[in-house]
Amino acid sequence: MKQFKTISLFIVVVAMILSACKPNSSDASPTDQLDDIRTVAARTIEALTTQMLQTDYARQTETRFSDNETPTPPSEVSPATDTAVPSASFDTTPVPTDAVPTVEKPCDLAFFEGETIPDGSELYPGTVFQKTWTLRNEGSCTWTKDYSVVFISGDSMSAPAVMPLTEKDIKPGESLVITMPLIAPTLGGEYRAHFKLRNAAGVIFAFRNPDHSFWADIKVVEGKIHLVHAYCGAQWTSQAGTLHCPGQPGDAGGYVYSDNAPVLETGGIDDEPTLWLGLGAGQDSYIMGVYPAMKIPEKAQFSTVLGCGYGLSRCHVKFTLAYQEGEGQMYELGSWEEHYDEQFTKIALDLSALGGRTVKIILIARAMGSAEDGKIHLLEPVIKP
Repeated sequence: MKQFKTISLFIVVVAMILSACKPNSSDASPTDQLDDIRTVAARTIEALTTQMLQTDYARQTETRFSDNETPTPPSEVSPATDTAVPSASFDTTPVPTDAVPTVEKPCDLAFFEGETIPDGSELYPGTVFQKTWTLRNEGSCTWTKDYSVVFISGDSMSAPAVMPLTEKDIKPGESLVITMPLIAPTLGGEYRAHFKLRNAAGVIFAFRNPDHSFWADIKVVEGKIHLVHAYCGAQWTSQAGTLHCPGQPGDAGGYVYSDNAPVLETGGIDDEPTLWLGLGAGQDSYIMGVYPAMKIPEKAQFSTVLGCGYGLSRCHVKFTLAYQEGEGQMYELGSWEEHYDEQFTKIALDLSALGGRTVKIILIARAMGSAEDGKIHLLEPVIKP
């Protein structure tokens, strides 16, 4: 910049000298001797200017390159030829800037959608209940009838170790409801049963996190033990063998079922949960239910109301309440006879002797003579403090 100012000042001074030397236009002639002086001065200015510019360029060049760098001389320009240059082609397809790589889904994968019996639900000891889960097939493979639900860990609550998952194909994206039969333990406390799925090859799976499962989680509350709620948790037998629970009225080998609107022998309809015990055909027929071991509350008593079925005029049945501790002997706690007379037998039996002990409660109905019309009800049978 300093050099440029020097050149500019020099040019101005020389121009002023030349201007001063210029004669009046009236004295000028083609052979004016001053032309030679002006020509020499102009050439001198041009030479000095060129020299100064070259010096300035050299300095600038030295400052643009480091001591370790050498400027690359300009390459020679090849003479132009007639060779045709292909025109550039452009792809006008837009390229997404947020493209995400496709992640391949695993073959077997489930997604949890819903359930019944929320975690921590309170149930009485021995209560028979059903837990359901709604799962969606989130994988790429179809769930077939060869898939299963398997118990993994925890307290099984009498759940089957393996249960078929479905009777029809569940394709990817479709959902199904799993219904698991369970029985609340007879001792108070918190219980959880964990389950997963198993494919046809025997591989266990569930959700994206392989450590996760689906479960049933309940709290068994001590106090009242409702025998009618837990009756299918008992083992029912008769002279004909093991009985299904619930059974159907009129089954030849005997039957048991519950009823929330029983018709009593007086013709009236009650609204309390009732257990019906029906005897099979034949002499000395009986029906017996053995409940799982349960802890009897302190100062407890057993209460219910006995009666015959409506219109069963030849009903004559003996009912017995008993208990068994471990695999030991069965002991009778009390027995009552019931026959059709449009009257009821109210029971309130003291169980203080069993308070705090873990025993199996046993219900027995036995025909007194002919088993025809042998059907009695236990109106809200309960063990309570």
